Amino acid sequence: MNTTIYTEILTWTPTLLNGFGLNIAISLVAMTFGTLIGWMLASGRHGSSRCIGISCNLATGLFRNIPSFVLMFYIAFIIPIEFEWQDHVIQFPAWIKASIALAVPVIGFTSDQFLYLRSSHKQNNTVALPMFFIAWTQYLVIILMASSTASVIGVHEIVGRANTAIEVLRDPEFMLWIYLYVAAWFLLAAMAINVILKLISHRIHQHYS
Repeated sequence: MNTTIYTEILTWTPTLLNGFGLNIAISLVAMTFGTLIGWMLASGRHGSSRCIGISCNLATGLFRNIPSFVLMFYIAFIIPIEFEWQDHVIQFPAWIKASIALAVPVIGFTSDQFLYLRSSHKQNNTVALPMFFIAWTQYLVIILMASSTASVIGVHEIVGRANTAIEVLRDPEFMLWIYLYVAAWFLLAAMAINVILKLISHRIHQHYS
């Protein structure tokens, strides 16, 4: 890496940092809403009503198998950027659309996990809760990586901003280094989440042992 490219990467770092904040926001919103809806579906699957149970099972299967990348385009197309409600213009930013699309696989995943957690609770399986937390956190890492696809619908997250930098500089060597730099951000974030996960898992293990 020559000095010019190194300087340019440093110059673009604050912009990339702001973009990575969007990646984190997209991931957390997707995991939060996906987990809440997944919990509701798991409750329906575990409930006494056969009709509700079948419906929730079908919904879980549907959410589990919908490709979020295709859904992202669909949501971006059908939901307007802004709309008027009671004389107020309400903005609907693209990163929220990306969060909705990425929440869909989370719903299917957490519905299955919560159902297993309920069954394990009845069997007094004390390992189930720590295992659920570990699986949820690992899925968060997957969604964080997948949040980079949000750039295709115009979200100015870290990959989108890296593409802007590439268009401005038009240097093939810079393109290689900026993408490596962005990949390193995702890798370091995943490593940090795993370190935190290990610390919390150790605390949970001590609590249940």
